[in-house]
Amino acid sequence: MIVIHIFGGSNSGKTHMTEALCRRLSAFGKVETIKHLGHHTFLLEENKDTTIHFLAGAAGSTGIDTEKSVTILRNGDLYSTLDTASDRGAVFCIVEGFKQTPIPGIALGDVEGATALLRNPTIEDIMGSFDIFPTWTTPKAVLDSLLHKRDPRTANDHNPEIIHTEAGSVILLYGFEQDILERAAATARNCPGITGAEGTQLITGCTIPEMHQKGCLAVTGISGVAVASAISCAIKTLTG
Repeated sequence: MIVIHIFGGSNSGKTHMTEALCRRLSAFGKVETIKHLGHHTFLLEENKDTTIHFLAGAAGSTGIDTEKSVTILRNGDLYSTLDTASDRGAVFCIVEGFKQTPIPGIALGDVEGATALLRNPTIEDIMGSFDIFPTWTTPKAVLDSLLHKRDPRTANDHNPEIIHTEAGSVILLYGFEQDILERAAATARNCPGITGAEGTQLITGCTIPEMHQKGCLAVTGISGVAVASAISCAIKTLTG
């Protein structure tokens, strides 16, 4: 998931840019947004059931209609919300505000704070610069992506169901560089019965101390036994 962080002072055009980007980016994949409300407390609608549930002590309260759902959480932070967006399969997440967060992004005006990758860009500037923005993913998102892919070694256009992916697993790993995680995934892919493997850092392009070198290894295969065996072989690569 590409994270496009937009920050600036009041009336600097953050919301206008976020709206314009949503319209453009939605043609390329699922887009989610996260808005920093600051001191403008979000008011809950009185006497609505979801509000009543929340005020009664529910940690979270969700209302679902035929078009959308709305969730109220008692506690929330930017990082866990980014995780949730990635878990839902977002390709892009636009973060508006949060100028003091260590996530680099787009500065509007002469504001200081987070590292500015671009300052006062046009929408076209942004659309041509995806590779400079941070990326954010989760173990679930990595595994889900593998489960929806088909390994070309195990299927072809004439017989697309030679081997079915029946199992998948993912392990969280700390303290390993990207190249080591990729080698571990390559080892897993070469094991019998494996249809896919990916090793990756979960966050790139920004420095968040508590998440430094946080990665994962995801493996899919024709059986749980095959997946477990491949993960065991891959771990030997990490420790060897």
